[in-house]
Amino acid sequence: MSVEAGKPTHSRFMSYCALAAAFAPGLGNSVLAQETQSRPLPAVRVDAPPEKPRAVVQAKPKPVASQTRHASGARPLPPIDVGGARQGGRVAPNVGAPIAAPAGVPGAPLFPPQALGRGPTDVVGYFAGRTSTATKTNTPIIDIPQSITILTKQQLQDRNSIDLNRALMYVPGVTVTQGEGNRDQITIRGQDTTADFYTDGIRDDAQYYRDLYNIEAVEVLKGPNALIFGRGGGGGIVNRVTKKADGERLRSMSVSSGSFARKRLTVDVGDAINDTLAVRLNGLYEQSYGYRDFFKLERYGVNPTMTWHPLEKTFITVSYEHFRDRRTADRGIPSVGGFVFGGSSIYPGYPSPAPIDAFFGVGNPSVEAVNYAKVDLNRAALAFDHTTEFGLNIRNQTVYADYEKRYQNTFPDQGLGFVTTQLNPVARTVTPVGVVRLDGYVSSNPRQNIFNQTDLVYKWQMTPDIRHTVMFGAEVGNQRSDDKRDLSCFNLSCATRRVTTPFWTPTAYFPVVFANPNRRRHTDLDLAAGYIQDQIEVTRYIDVIAGVRFDRFDLKFTGFDPAPTDFRGQLRRVDNVWSPRFGLVFKPIEILSLYGSYSRSFLPVAGDQFNVLFPTVANLAPQSFENVEVGFKAQLLPALLFTGALYQLNRSNQQLTVDATTAILANTRTQGGELGLVGNVTDRWEVSLGYGYQDARVVSTDRRPTLRTPFFTDVGKTNPFVPRNTFSLWNKYDISSFFNAGPGVLGVGAGVVYNSEFYPAIDNFVVVPGYARVDGALFVKLSENISGQLNVENLAGARYYVFAHNNNNITPGAPRSAYVTLNARF
Repeated sequence: MSVEAGKPTHSRFMSYCALAAAFAPGLGNSVLAQETQSRPLPAVRVDAPPEKPRAVVQAKPKPVASQTRHASGARPLPPIDVGGARQGGRVAPNVGAPIAAPAGVPGAPLFPPQALGRGPTDVVGYFAGRTSTATKTNTPIIDIPQSITILTKQQLQDRNSIDLNRALMYVPGVTVTQGEGNRDQITIRGQDTTADFYTDGIRDDAQYYRDLYNIEAVEVLKGPNALIFGRGGGGGIVNRVTKKADGERLRSMSVSSGSFARKRLTVDVGDAINDTLAVRLNGLYEQSYGYRDFFKLERYGVNPTMTWHPLEKTFITVSYEHFRDRRTADRGIPSVGGFVFGGSSIYPGYPSPAPIDAFFGVGNPSVEAVNYAKVDLNRAALAFDHTTEFGLNIRNQTVYADYEKRYQNTFPDQGLGFVTTQLNPVARTVTPVGVVRLDGYVSSNPRQNIFNQTDLVYKWQMTPDIRHTVMFGAEVGNQRSDDKRDLSCFNLSCATRRVTTPFWTPTAYFPVVFANPNRRRHTDLDLAAGYIQDQIEVTRYIDVIAGVRFDRFDLKFTGFDPAPTDFRGQLRRVDNVWSPRFGLVFKPIEILSLYGSYSRSFLPVAGDQFNVLFPTVANLAPQSFENVEVGFKAQLLPALLFTGALYQLNRSNQQLTVDATTAILANTRTQGGELGLVGNVTDRWEVSLGYGYQDARVVSTDRRPTLRTPFFTDVGKTNPFVPRNTFSLWNKYDISSFFNAGPGVLGVGAGVVYNSEFYPAIDNFVVVPGYARVDGALFVKLSENISGQLNVENLAGARYYVFAHNNNNITPGAPRSAYVTLNARF
């Protein structure tokens, strides 16, 4: 909710602004003065009523360049040298980053960011003031009734977060999981997902590892929000915002090297061809090894984009990306120990004491030839943004993506030294200590996606104190996927499905082929949706957001699995689902909002990759997610945001995998809370802090005790991959003044990531210990156009386990690692 100049404002807000100006005059002047500029979308009036008042902070005169407005009418990006905060008539650059041209001079962005796609705007270093991803309208984050974490480009660069896994480790309430060594997989608020990933607000749900070479920001929206994103997203979603051709003159290059023979090069080149046309090209090449034996990675990407501005309020953007990733598929180490009685864990197992570099799998003829994951992505996008003379904003986006995914792996599938005892009759199983059992398969998962979204946004003022921002739209799409899997045959015989090897020589060299057919599945999904949302400003104290979405999910599943016990034939499942959303924001003062929200989402029974539709589950209702949340957001300083939330998330009809042959239907509940602090504490100190508490448990299942397991129950067990406590802190401080150097010449960074222990499977038989990892960084500006940074991960050299996929696929964390990056801008 915004308040305009010319009418009275709340006295406490004015007092606060005076206090803020006293402690951070330059920062306050730059950001708050810019807040008095126009709203990102043209305001629409009914009989031209006056706009609502908004607060004005008396600002010192600013340099002319910072006051320059573009011809399009949108205010430029903040005039910040290398992403830093403005302070008292000078610019405090973020040390170690490429040099950015000030707005209003040649080389500044030509087109407003909100017209080029969804994502954060009003970005200052680590702080983002607005985003359009959560509501499809450019809304101040303080006015959005939802917990949101935004990792800006500066944050990602400072922490050396070159891929999505590294970036999300610093997000509270999010746990990065192993993904079987071939894909991004995360748990948000107790909900495990391989599919809730988006690019510029469009679904990007294939299973692969995502690089950030062409990414402007990573946004994590917590809680279900099917109104905006459709199916899934039960715990939240992750959206990557790509770099656009905005007309800024860019000639930048980044070179990185360091531990495990990393060799990485990225380029970012852009320019305005004329006043109406801009182009940009991002490129990547990386070839690296790893701390795990035999690991090798090679990936490259190229992403050209173009923006055409044929009319004053019309923008057309076109982009294409080709991305290729080749790596060793590594599923970690097995567990050891543990005592199970009557189906319940009496004493849990733990990760085995294997060396952190030990590879458990088959290497004949070589580890890389047997164990690999590869993907080829080709993605094309066309976006049209137009605002009519009467203020209706029309945005249409079409995306076609083709994913060629294939992976082949061998891995430990059994723990060492487990003791299992059952009753009636008595049965006792002891897994030998010192012997590892290996299994394997090859899987091909190609997918083709095509989506089209149309959104219309209209603003109007109903009374002098009530404003509406109405958004209505539609989405249609088609997704075609194949799932082909062949199992391992050891010693050239498909009668030998698994082999054992001594624990002390975990890399085995048995002859292996993948010639035992297992899956042959094809899905053809048609989806269509319509939605409407209204954001209502009721005086300057209350905001209401309400909306609903209707989804038609039409899935045609063809199964022709070779095994006689598997499904062969065709099934069709159609789900018609309504997903509501309601939120209330109360702002007693301009810098503080208190909110409550209710949202709901769904997931069809075929799962988040919609490849498991069998007669036994085809008639089940979709999984349902219901989230109730209360929270606050306080903008303590013009570029410092403090947030907190409490929530309860209920999930019904969840399919939980117990082991390779058993799955259960469960109702689960996650209760938790989050705190976050991000932005500029002072003109020299930037911070990103997050704490998350999660208690995710099973409240009921369809499995009952038996004569063999009379005391067994699933109720009360903890969801997999959910640490009770997560904490992250990253600081960056400009220490130039201590050495009598100019601002931004020298800086240091320090951070810590903490996760408490968690269970890697719903049976809770194995515990993965918690850990704390300390990171550090050094930043230096060598000249106006060249800067460098040194990042050291795991400074203390801690031994820890970073993530898992199940009880016997647990990945040790990396030892102390150092990387040097050189940034140049020409």
